Amino acid sequence: MALEVCTKAAVGVPDALGDCPFTQRVLLTLEEKKVPYKLHLIDVSNKPQWFMEANPEGKVPCVKFDGKWTPDSDVITQILEEKYPEPSLVTPPEYSSVGSNIFSSFVKFLKSKDASDGSEQALVDELKALEDHLKEHLLFARESFLKTKPEKKEYVIAGWAPKVNG
Repeated sequence: MALEVCTKAAVGVPDALGDCPFTQRVLLTLEEKKVPYKLHLIDVSNKPQWFMEANPEGKVPCVKFDGKWTPDSDVITQILEEKYPEPSLVTPPEYSSVGSNIFSSFVKFLKSKDASDGSEQALVDELKALEDHLKEHLLFARESFLKTKPEKKEYVIAGWAPKVNG
């Protein structure tokens, strides 16, 4: 039986997948675990009544488990990992901190007024370490990314336009 999954529709294109990274995470998890699902695209600017009744907070993504709608990608992926343990997508503890210094290195670099203080190289080193890790320990298959990405670049841009243009 296929799981029902509510996801964000593309802005202005209610019948196309949108640009939500939380939805992408859930769909990638479903694809990697080979769990069949039925997609419901939700126009977040005009949410259908049935969706609001099932999920009063109106959050996407949202998955129906055992007759109950569950929002929040963290919760959803945890439930998917419990119900479908193979293949495991849990980050091993020894890799849990990979990339954790990127943001602080980036902030230090941005605030730096001294080009020779090493902050640029520290940021490059952090990014390189993450890149090397991802190359060696790719979590998701390329096919899963291709199946779960928005159909057209315009759909991603349309989603960000109101945020960028004010």
